[in-house]
Amino acid sequence: MKVYRDKLHKGEMKLIPETLTDLWHLYNIIEKGDTVYAKTFRRIRSSNEPLRADKGEKTPVYLGITVEDAALHKYSNRLRVRGIISSAPENVSRGSYHTINVETGTPIKIIKSKWPKYILDRIGESEKLREETKIIVISMEEGEASIAVIDSYSVDIISNISINIPGKRFVSQHDEAIRTFFGEVYKALNQFIASQKFKIGQDINKIVIVGPGFTKDNFLNYLISKQPVLKDNLVLESSSYGGINGIYEAINRGIAAKILEESKVVKDSQLLEEFFIHLSKDDKRVVYGNKAVERAVLQGAVDKLLITDEKLRTANVEEREKYDELLRQSEHMGGKIHIISTLHRAGERLRAFGGIAAILRFPLAEHLAE
Repeated sequence: MKVYRDKLHKGEMKLIPETLTDLWHLYNIIEKGDTVYAKTFRRIRSSNEPLRADKGEKTPVYLGITVEDAALHKYSNRLRVRGIISSAPENVSRGSYHTINVETGTPIKIIKSKWPKYILDRIGESEKLREETKIIVISMEEGEASIAVIDSYSVDIISNISINIPGKRFVSQHDEAIRTFFGEVYKALNQFIASQKFKIGQDINKIVIVGPGFTKDNFLNYLISKQPVLKDNLVLESSSYGGINGIYEAINRGIAAKILEESKVVKDSQLLEEFFIHLSKDDKRVVYGNKAVERAVLQGAVDKLLITDEKLRTANVEEREKYDELLRQSEHMGGKIHIISTLHRAGERLRAFGGIAAILRFPLAEHLAE
């Protein structure tokens, strides 16, 4: 997400979502009562036209609305922000309802009376993901391969390999050429990873191998034979093409975006699994519920504080201020904050425990829950 904070001292921030993950962040950033400005489309009627919803020409306008609610349309790749028009050109009546559709690439301005720290942290997280979350895509078919590193906003083709492969009727020559081809792809991959000092599973989340036919499958097995430790970080996907065309097919079909987004889901799931392991052991290393977590924070016992995005998003103004202060206190005393998405099972599991829990540095004698 591109972020412009130059007017934050006035309560304003301009944001440009670049991925579906960014739309999810915006869904949790925009709250009831905020003012949102964006370019949108509005039916403009002339004075002699009847007041019917289906009349009037849709015209691009720049509007400001006071937010009533927002809805993430996951499968249409847009965020719908609904509210009452508070700022508009002269030919648009204020006080009526309007819905702004926010898609990737849509610049929006958000004005808040107060920017809570957990929201500023979420925005910082979206910027950090923009820089750090990466995958490598190897697109290949027999004799041709391209390697690219992809993050949430860019594609960098780092290598193209092309080798002539004899027909299969020349069995020994064919097999030898395939081994040479795989060796060259493997060499290019290793050289790039070494040059960037990347660590697989940290700097690079996954290595995705795409292509038609069985060449990709055979190369995956080749990679595992060379470096068995990579096995859990390899993903196999089919595509119609190898080479550069296969790279962009993987992007256009959403394969790369899906894997980039899944990295956050995996981390959320691991945190919940850690919570449940302590809970099952009954070792007094977890608490859940508002009051129990608050007590743990005050005693400086919190190592990881887990809270659902839903709990923050649906809180009223007084509750939001209370949560903001709780998160600040926890961080001040060395605790790490993890906002868990309720779009996935991890968030649903945490919701069952009141939407807030903590993993502790040391056991507490108090009850686990309020």
